[in-house]
Amino acid sequence: MKRKKGLTALLIALLILVAALAAAGAYLKNLQSDPMRAFNEASTPTPAAPGQSGAPQTGAPGEATPEPTISPLEALKAAADADFMKNRVNILLLGWDESPERNDESSALYRDEENNFRSDVIMLLTVDFENKTVDLISVPRDTYAPIYNVEGHFKINAAFAKGGSAKGDGFNYAMNTVASLLGVPIRYYAGVNMAGMKAVVDAMGGVDYDVDLRIVLNGRVLEKGMQHLNGQQVLDYCRARKGYGTDVNRADRQQRMLFAIFNQLKSRNQLVNLPNVYLGVKDYIDTNLNFDQIAALSMFALDFDTANLRRHTLAGEYISGTPYNGASFYVLKNDALRELVREIFGVSLEPDPRYDIAYVQADKAAADALAYVTGSQNILGILQSNGLYTDPAAQDPYAPAPAWDIQELLSAMEQVNAAAVRVIPASLSEEKQEALLKTPFDTDAISASVARIRQAMWTVCLNYGLYKEHFTKALLPEEFYSILPAYADTLSPRT
Repeated sequence: MKRKKGLTALLIALLILVAALAAAGAYLKNLQSDPMRAFNEASTPTPAAPGQSGAPQTGAPGEATPEPTISPLEALKAAADADFMKNRVNILLLGWDESPERNDESSALYRDEENNFRSDVIMLLTVDFENKTVDLISVPRDTYAPIYNVEGHFKINAAFAKGGSAKGDGFNYAMNTVASLLGVPIRYYAGVNMAGMKAVVDAMGGVDYDVDLRIVLNGRVLEKGMQHLNGQQVLDYCRARKGYGTDVNRADRQQRMLFAIFNQLKSRNQLVNLPNVYLGVKDYIDTNLNFDQIAALSMFALDFDTANLRRHTLAGEYISGTPYNGASFYVLKNDALRELVREIFGVSLEPDPRYDIAYVQADKAAADALAYVTGSQNILGILQSNGLYTDPAAQDPYAPAPAWDIQELLSAMEQVNAAAVRVIPASLSEEKQEALLKTPFDTDAISASVARIRQAMWTVCLNYGLYKEHFTKALLPEEFYSILPAYADTLSPRT
């Protein structure tokens, strides 16, 4: 059954967590220890400091001493984890393609246990408490990257699914995968699914946003221009992909939406509404951040200058039809990745060269070259079946030597194999074998070998009267098949 591609969930909940959720949490935490405080009409409900009793204190006999009050800001300061704020903190933000339809066994979109949900939104939020900067790094979901604890060629959004998604070990798999990619430790995560994203936006009363493109999705239309968006509209804006650019363009929209929400929370002093926001979204948020850590992040955010909030997307290009099961990937530029990590984290990264764009492009060139070898074998097979060529491997002492044009084709095939097949001698040490595996093919040598074999194939087809009709199209390189004439005559040797 054909499934629609998974669509993304925006991680608006996470910036709300980072920016202000602890203010609500502080109030609610205190409310749990003294529920009647919410019904005290004599004063505005204020949370007690951790460990402070909410019960009235006694002064003179028979006389009740008014309970000391503490502001939400003071409560937040008391709750904040000071040690947590001493260094840089990296938090992986994930949004996965879970929806009611994908949990419904009767739906065409149902995801069974063998096809876990993928994290179609992957961002790393890195907070530098000392230098008072925050960087938001988007990792395109189609990024070609090594997956933690998994062999094979995968897009990075598979890490969450391979770990069993939110109900399994998906967060751990995703954290380890992104940490390995960027060369920095990641200990914390937070995430929402589609339903969670909508709930967050609706709970905060929507968001004002200048929509930059008209979007039509599942019968719903979102017009361009400044407007007040609800949760469904924000989701549509941030999940639209087909016809609206690449996943990189979508990541840009998601980042801009996050910034708009963050700025709206700060500029409109909406912290007073956060208890209601928190109650509306807490069941949708998955995180391993504890209350004190969230409080620390919120303390940092209250005085944070948004001019120090920077956003990035890992640089790369899309490569389709790769030799890795024919899949298309967003392939990173290792030089740019190395520079970004140095700029933000101040560390030196040595990315795996096998996931660099130059390496993958060379692998694709090698695979395309080997398609000419397959095509040549197809040509020789037709000649052999008509008695016009004898395979030297048959070791027939009476077989005539191959004609000059066939000899040229055989030699060209050897040249292509030498340029496009990676040979790793078993006699080498593991270290040297690994070094050879990480060395990209020589694309100049591949190009030269392809030019030669293409000409040799054309010469043989011309000399022996081979046309399109003689071949199975899939067994010839598409470029070569397209130039063959389509005049089917009887096969005959050249004169």
